[in-house]
Amino acid sequence: MTDSRQQAARDVTDALAPLSRRRFLKTALWATAGLTAVLAGGFAVLRRSPLDTAPVPAGLRYLTASQYQLFNRLAHVLLPTDGTALFPAEQVPVAAHIDAILGTLEPEVREQLGMGLALFDNAAVAGHWKRFVDLDDAAALAYVNDWLNASAMPKRAIGFVVSKLTHTGYWLDERTWPAIEFDGAVTKKWGISSRGNQPLPA
Repeated sequence: MTDSRQQAARDVTDALAPLSRRRFLKTALWATAGLTAVLAGGFAVLRRSPLDTAPVPAGLRYLTASQYQLFNRLAHVLLPTDGTALFPAEQVPVAAHIDAILGTLEPEVREQLGMGLALFDNAAVAGHWKRFVDLDDAAALAYVNDWLNASAMPKRAIGFVVSKLTHTGYWLDERTWPAIEFDGAVTKKWGISSRGNQPLPA
């Protein structure tokens, strides 16, 4: 499980790597300016959500309350396990697993990711008049797919990261494995220590 968390962290870091801090801030400022112009000062009101006062579990070290609610919503939208043989997503602490992954990131990457998560959640106000966490299921799924398939690299990178973290947060739970006949990493079963990403033989 530790290896899976570290691999997810590497994927997040790699996805955000092309976005230098300066470029990322420029993108975030551009998006914020666009929202402000479109909404003419109503953004602060429209971005309010009933979830702002919802409780969050104790023990989270890296996810903020709004980030926790964001990943809870993403898990519901991206992990439709109802009526399938898959382990119910609502019984998996997806956000807690993501919190653990975030703990393996470098602080500056974690800070950059936090800006991306805020942008992802709040940018929905421009087209939907509410944040992502308050969209209905169909609109929320379409919104995620729009980010995943965006032509603009910063937007696509953020879409990839939120999707990757959500799915990893689910599959890290060993109770999800029997449904796909997976019995764990062979490195763990055979006692092989992880050596990270090794180059292929010449």
